[in-house]
Amino acid sequence: MDWSYNDGEKVLRRQQQNAEDKSPHRLPGDLGSGLAVVRPTAGADPRPNFVIALFKCGDERPWISIDFAPVVRGRDAVRDMVDFMRIAQKRFGQIHKCTPKPLR
Repeated sequence: MDWSYNDGEKVLRRQQQNAEDKSPHRLPGDLGSGLAVVRPTAGADPRPNFVIALFKCGDERPWISIDFAPVVRGRDAVRDMVDFMRIAQKRFGQIHKCTPKPLR
């Protein structure tokens, strides 16, 4: 997991460009701007899936990115990543004493 208050738009834009050919999934609006990507792998990449979100927390605009190992067959990888992002944003808000909100 990575996060920062810096260059959120730039980081998100780069991830969107990198994921264009991988059928990225938009995040629900309440998580801010972002995407989830599921990359099929033959085991060469230990963490092929990722989710990234840019959101507002107080006066700041942090971003969080989480990389994931392949998801167990039968699970909905995108849903799992969205759920993890929801947890990460909530915890971020608790730690940094702010309320995560979507960008407006």
